[in-house]
Formats: sequence, structure tokens, C-alpha cells
Amino acid sequence: MKARLIAKQVSKLSLSPQLQSAIKLLQMSAIEINNEIQKIFENNPLIEKEDSCEDFEYNECENHYSHYQANLLTGIRKQSISTSEIIEKVTADEANIKQHLMWQIHLLNISDKDKKLAELIIDYINDDGFLIKNIETIFDDVYLNSETSIDELIAVQHLIQNLDPVGTCCIGIQESLLVQLQNISPKTEIISKCQIILKDFFEEFVANEFNVIKKNIQLNDSEIAEIKKLIKSQNARPGSKISTTREINYIVPDVKISKKETEWEIKANHLISPNISINEEYVKLIESNIKNEDSEFLKENLREAKSFIKNIKYRNDTLLNISQCIFNKQLEFFKEGSLKIVPLKLNEVAKEIGVHESTVSRLTSGKYIETPYGVFELKYFFSRYITNDSGENISSSSIKEKIKMIIKSENKAKPLSDEKIVNLLKKENINIARRTVSKYRIALNYESSSKRKTK
Repeated sequence: MKARLIAKQVSKLSLSPQLQSAIKLLQMSAIEINNEIQKIFENNPLIEKEDSCEDFEYNECENHYSHYQANLLTGIRKQSISTSEIIEKVTADEANIKQHLMWQIHLLNISDKDKKLAELIIDYINDDGFLIKNIETIFDDVYLNSETSIDELIAVQHLIQNLDPVGTCCIGIQESLLVQLQNISPKTEIISKCQIILKDFFEEFVANEFNVIKKNIQLNDSEIAEIKKLIKSQNARPGSKISTTREINYIVPDVKISKKETEWEIKANHLISPNISINEEYVKLIESNIKNEDSEFLKENLREAKSFIKNIKYRNDTLLNISQCIFNKQLEFFKEGSLKIVPLKLNEVAKEIGVHESTVSRLTSGKYIETPYGVFELKYFFSRYITNDSGENISSSSIKEKIKMIIKSENKAKPLSDEKIVNLLKKENINIARRTVSKYRIALNYESSSKRKTK
């Protein structure tokens, strides 16, 4: 058999540094964006905040604008730091569960497509290591009617779940503990029984109701003690293993929607992202009689400044467009509150404003909007739906609000079980399973009826 050379055309995705920077800015929260602008303002002499001498006395203007003068060029250059120092600083500043998982993904020998899927899924992971939306909802939001299948997304999710720390990328503690137990070897009978308890009797385990569990599984007292010890030895919040010192995250709304008399007003919060521009005094220096190395230094900073300003503008404009679209589609919410929220998918908004679903996903995660009914994460306005007997689609967010109202108004001495909540919802033509009510209740941070009972 003869060896032959075959020419093969391969399409490979490569992200430029500029595109990587743009994606990074899309993902940043309000406080992170503000810090990023301050950082580049301090390190790049060609970036300036648009201000004036209005806050200064007349004779202080020269001092106010002294940083525009050419004789500071040498001083600025001396303040530059080495690449290794930058890498060390970035690593220290950004060490969190998302960065830790992303680092591992890029070390794996997997396809570019799987890496992209992993990056998207990791966007939905919070500091505890849990997904803020289940994988089916993420698929519906971003990949419905695309070439990507739900099985591909689930396969990548399972890959992430088994990275370090084991048990991240799950929808909650129950699933995370199961993944952690699956990674213990060798497999023993106790591990198998632990898995059965977590799958089928998780609420009873949490409530310490082992009499109920004993009726269904053959267990003796020593086995119960061993099972308790084994489950409690797992990490209930695997993300905390990386984020050992949790920051206090203050919620700062990126956008405000309010009603002025009869007109609605949508405004960006300019305190988060102040106007920035190119310092023309330094641009003039590039063409003047200065050293080549100084000219190259300024040219590099000019390229960085132009790219940064362009990316910030794109982020802010797109965020405002998304907010406007959400307002148009959720008008009843802004008029009457959370019970009137309607089903909405990421791809609906993406099509309307002409961007990719992943852009909408990144820009609605960790970004907040101030409304007449409080401050909400933009992702709050996207939810799945159920169809009632009348053929009407009801948002899952609206159902959660109804469950919250039912629990708040219950008799605290005789709290309602999940089954009773199911029956009350049926009266409102909302038919969902008891397990779904339990899942929504847990998501709302309400304990079981036995734990809510007060004397």
C-alpha cells in the first residue's frame, strides 16, 4: 500500500486578542466594568475621562490638565510593569471557580466546538459552583433550532462536573453530591445506598427522617451513621473550594426603567461606565520629533485605547438594546409586577436586536435592571413556560411568584405541604407535579412544610 499525501481543508475557530477582550467586557458586572475603566485610565495615557474644569478654580486648570503634558511621557513609561507581573496580578485578581474551570477546559484535548459549549455553560455557574439555570433551559435559550443537540450540551456538562473540584456545574446540592459520590472508588454497598437516598429521599435525608427511609431501604443503625458521615464529608458547595474568600457583591443596576408621568424612560447608569475618549495631546506627540521607542509606545497605547472604547460602546449599546427589547416584551410586568411576567427566550431577543444568543446570554448574566418593583437580574425576565388546559403559556417565573405568595400567606402553625400547593395551583388552571413545586420552593429558599412550622 502506497503512502499518499492528502490535502485537507479544516475550518478552525481562532479568537483574536481584540475579540477575547470584547467577550471579557460583555461578561463583566457593573462594578467590574467600572474597575476595568479605572484600571485602563490609570495605565494608558491615551485614555481620558470626559470632564472639564467646571469643578476647579480658574487658576487650577493647568494642574488639572497637567497629565496631558508631554514631559510626563518618561515618567509614565517608568511606571510600566513587566508581563510576568501582569500575569501574576491577573491570576491573583481573577482566581475564581469560573476561571479555574476554564483553565482546565483549555488544557483538555477536546474539539473547539466542545470548548465553546463549555465556555457558555461555565458562564451560568455561580460562586458556589452551581448552575443558575438547568441545562435544558440553557439549551432552549441558546441552541434551540441550531445544529447543536441537547445531548452534546449534556455531554460537555458531564465533562465539567468531573473536573476539579468534582461536583460543579450541577443544578443544586443534591445533584452535586451524587456526582461526587460517583467519583469515589472503589464502589461499595454503602456508596450505592447513599446514591439511592440522594436520588429518591433527599428531602427526607435533609429533614433527618430516617424512619421514612428505613421503610423503603434495608438499613441498620451503623449503616445510617456511616451514610450520614459519608454524605456530610462531601463538599456541599464545591465552588467554595476555589473561592475561599467570598467577596461582598453589591448590586449596582446597569439600567433603570421608570415612569415619568405617562411616559416610560429607559436610561443607562453612566456612573458605572463614564464617557471616555482618546487624549488628543498624546496623539499629536506620535507625529512629533520624539524617540522611536516612545513613538511605538504611544502607538501601541493608541491601538489599545481605540479597541477598548469600541468594545465598551458595543457592550453598553447592546445592553441598552436588550433592556429596551425586554421592556417591550414584558410591558405587563412593568405595569403590574412579577405575576404578569410572560415566557421569553434568549433567542427571541437575539433575533430582534440582531446579535447571537451567546451575546445576550453573557450580557444578561450578572447585569441588573432597576424597575418600579425592585432591582432584578436581566436573566430573571427569561423563563420557560408550561401550557395550561386552556392552551395558555404560563411563565415559570410567574409560577414561582404564585408559590411565594401562597407560602407567605399560609398559616405558620399549619404550613402547606407541596401536595397542597399543587392543589391550590390547579384551581388557578396551573397543572404541575409535586416534584416541580418542591424544586421551585427550594429555588425560592423556602424549607419543607415541617421546617416552616412555628408554634
